[in-house]
Amino acid sequence: MTETLERCRAVWGRTDRIAAPPTVRIVTDAVYRPGTAAAAWSLTGPDGTHLDGDGEAASDVAPADSAGAGPHLYLGALASHYGHFLVGTLGRLWPLLHWRGPPPRLLCHATDDPAALPFLAPILAGFGLTPANVVRFDRPTRIPHLVLPKPSLKEQAFAHAVHADLVRAIGAPFWKDAVVDGVTRPVYLSKARLASGISRLRNEADLEAALARRGVDIVYPEHLSLPDLVRLFSERRVVMGTAGSAFHTAAFAAPGRRILGLNWAPHLNANFPLLDGLNGTRGRYYHPVGSEAGPDEGFHFGWSVPDPERVAEELVDRAADFDGLDARDAGRARVGLGARIGRWLKRP
Repeated sequence: MTETLERCRAVWGRTDRIAAPPTVRIVTDAVYRPGTAAAAWSLTGPDGTHLDGDGEAASDVAPADSAGAGPHLYLGALASHYGHFLVGTLGRLWPLLHWRGPPPRLLCHATDDPAALPFLAPILAGFGLTPANVVRFDRPTRIPHLVLPKPSLKEQAFAHAVHADLVRAIGAPFWKDAVVDGVTRPVYLSKARLASGISRLRNEADLEAALARRGVDIVYPEHLSLPDLVRLFSERRVVMGTAGSAFHTAAFAAPGRRILGLNWAPHLNANFPLLDGLNGTRGRYYHPVGSEAGPDEGFHFGWSVPDPERVAEELVDRAADFDGLDARDAGRARVGLGARIGRWLKRP
């Protein structure tokens, strides 16, 4: 019987690993200018050199305010979406691993209130900081002492070794008392109750029901705090779901997590193997053959699987034999290639 799930082999983007730490620069009298109707936001040096932001060179207007003498660690644009934060903003926090001296204020460009981001407080807590340490300015401001790091991770591109140290330091307190792999029953992370996002599985409710009938627990990640989600990843032997931001949480969890992901296309976004490699996560991603994708209100796109019952059956089967999947999938790939060659040779 031909299987519905096809292993994702092609990767969209790069997954470079860099042993050396990123560079960091100390800037004296940097100037932050928020966006206005006339110009985009920018960060510049005292001589007007562009350091970051959507704007270009500094204007001739002297900044009205000073941020004070204490150190400021630059975060760049503060992403309010959980997944975008993990592959964007988080990569500027690595200097906190070896910080010495007065605790820094965290300078960012943000349109949303940082205190409203539920994942931010637990991430900062391990460094003795809170969202109150995050600052944003609504007028041109001089920063006497700015720590300007290059990011330790760039989405679909690279990860420095120190980024693995960063996520481990953040996540370790969340799972230190967990019984790792103590729950053998698989769990499925569902997006079915999200009103908006990047993607949604249109018939996910049908897939949920089919999985539940086969003994899989259904969890909605947005209902859990970050520490609870990290603990769940650590305690469960296998975590299932559609490929999305929730899977990036495995980087904070106990090493060696097992993930079964459903992907809307045969090619996989490089962010998944990039983050999986930080913590030894064993992500195995599959494309349901015959899936359809298209526009979906509230999401960048929506997609559907052709046969939820069949997909559920194959997911549960793979969860039971997770450690044998590489050999199984390699064998199927050889058989599939042989069949394609055979069909080609029969052509006139």
